Amino acid sequence: MQVRRFFKQLGTAVYNDNITDSAAMMAYYAVMALFPMIVFVGSLALLVLPETTVMQGVHMAAEALPPSVRSLLVDRVHALIAANSAGFAIVGAVVALWGASRGASGLTTALGTIYTKPETRSWLHRQLIAVVMTIAIAVLVILALGLLVVGPTIGHWATDRFGLGDTFDVVWSIGRWVGAGLLVIFVWALAYKFLPDTDAPLHIFTPGAIIGVLVWLGLSALFGLYLQHFNSFDATYGTLGGAIIFLLWLWLTNIVLLVGAEINDVLADLRAPQSAAAAKLADPNEVEGSEEAAARAAKLADAAHDNANVPPSGAGGPPTRTPYAHS
Repeated sequence: MQVRRFFKQLGTAVYNDNITDSAAMMAYYAVMALFPMIVFVGSLALLVLPETTVMQGVHMAAEALPPSVRSLLVDRVHALIAANSAGFAIVGAVVALWGASRGASGLTTALGTIYTKPETRSWLHRQLIAVVMTIAIAVLVILALGLLVVGPTIGHWATDRFGLGDTFDVVWSIGRWVGAGLLVIFVWALAYKFLPDTDAPLHIFTPGAIIGVLVWLGLSALFGLYLQHFNSFDATYGTLGGAIIFLLWLWLTNIVLLVGAEINDVLADLRAPQSAAAAKLADPNEVEGSEEAAARAAKLADAAHDNANVPPSGAGGPPTRTPYAHS
């Protein structure tokens, strides 16, 4: 019964929260932020790591992407690394932080709607969170790339010392992919936790992150198979075909990212009576000032209705949604 209720509530929430529209908005911001972010991370990584290690990490990450998207991103990274310089790194850092703040702002709005969290933080506070998130992701990626260098060295030293033979090579070939997956899950959980206006603990966001990343990997693989056998984008869009494929993949990625958030929200609703952490996420007024923020949002929505001369719901006009309607 709980499983059936979960899927029914999840479907209703995905429909009511206009996930596809929000994902389209975020895809636009992602285009603006992704390549500057690559410049930022790549430039910082090249300050402490050899170019071969950076490219090894790029090729590992690209394995999870559809072939058309993979070639586009890898070629672009090659070009960015070839043009790398100290000044380029500084410019890339500034542009990346600006782009990330725009992308994070769109995701913050979408997550706030999904979790029914009226925004009580100032604009400056939200931009600061976006900057910190960008830097944190960059540091995590560089640390992960660093493990590609020190991991084999330490592992081979340990196997030689304890006479384990080729055990490390087998473990490393599997473990590095598991580690990459855990890194992506951790980044998604961080976004779910810190971008919306909530004080719920980090562990309450991990189910959606785990399921979301697994679904994203599967969806990317299926999208790649579709492109291999039924790709008509080049015939339809000509030279823009590659760009259209990339945008479509970004849109699908953002849909899965938001569905992961919806999973967290529905699970919180179902578990609220048994879990204080879940109850905190399910409570729209958990943060001080939430009720006032929701009232202000409702007042602005009413004013917009009045200015647009839109008839209220139930008076012959189309139904309306409150800004923070809970799923």
